[in-house]
Amino acid sequence: MLSREDNELLYRTGEHTSMGQMLRRYWIPALMSDELEADGAPKRVRLLGDSLVAFRDSRGVAGVLDESCPHRGASLVLARNEDCGLRCLYHGWKIDVDGRVTEMPHEPDAFNFRERVRAPAFPTREAGGIVWAYLGPAGTEPPLPDGTR
Repeated sequence: MLSREDNELLYRTGEHTSMGQMLRRYWIPALMSDELEADGAPKRVRLLGDSLVAFRDSRGVAGVLDESCPHRGASLVLARNEDCGLRCLYHGWKIDVDGRVTEMPHEPDAFNFRERVRAPAFPTREAGGIVWAYLGPAGTEPPLPDGTR
């Protein structure tokens, strides 16, 4: 029988837990590739306790973002997938697969606000009919597991 402390150490996978930090250093299967269609509805994905949204843009590129819009926290699962990005239904911001805000209706461009705001986005790869996501620190992605190429 595990102690309470050992149980917490081994089974909690939140971002700031020991196990969560370790698991985020690997590619994680997010969903099957055929679940996403270009400009189709975004899909809710839960990985390691994080609420995410997956979608395929107009070019066919898969993306995984934090589910919350960076503007007001509305769920991007409810967003419209259009013209290479998700358009939040709350205020109309459009976010691409890399987390860049590409459109901000009703916001003046004078302050370059669009350039300074980003949605948390995670690297994705497709292999073996699966969309893989990497939730670890940027630039530390390992190669995909053998047999997935």
